[in-house]
Amino acid sequence: MPDDLYRHDILAWSQAKAQAERLRRLAAGEKVNDIDKANVIEEVESVGLGETQAVETFLCQALLHALKAAAWPDHMAARKWRNEIDGFLSQARRRFAPSMAQPLDVVALHRDARRNVLWLDMRRPALPLPEATDLTLAELLDEALEPDVLIARLAPR
Repeated sequence: MPDDLYRHDILAWSQAKAQAERLRRLAAGEKVNDIDKANVIEEVESVGLGETQAVETFLCQALLHALKAAAWPDHMAARKWRNEIDGFLSQARRRFAPSMAQPLDVVALHRDARRNVLWLDMRRPALPLPEATDLTLAELLDEALEPDVLIARLAPR
């Protein structure tokens, strides 16, 4: 039964049950009756959510690393954090689509990243980090944004 396979092994459902092939045949004009419509619909709906969550994760990781570098600028890992910021932002930019702008909340991402940073045990207290940020999504996604600029924007004032 397609529903059982879908719930227990989605990869097998998508490959062995050939849902994509059935959809291709349907798109070509063939009458196809054995498409698992309910689960195909669910998967189509979840694709966008998954992509948005991926961009959100990359942005959160970039903010987390920037906040760590701002909180402990002379830490021996600070250079590593700076290097990783650029990678996370590059991944976010690569996967971002304009329709994701509304669900991505930079203020909430900053709040979550700041909370996680303040919970870290770095063997010394963090420099005080601003509770809020005025960063925008457009600024975070701007290819001209360098890690040191982001760190400075999040650093204590």
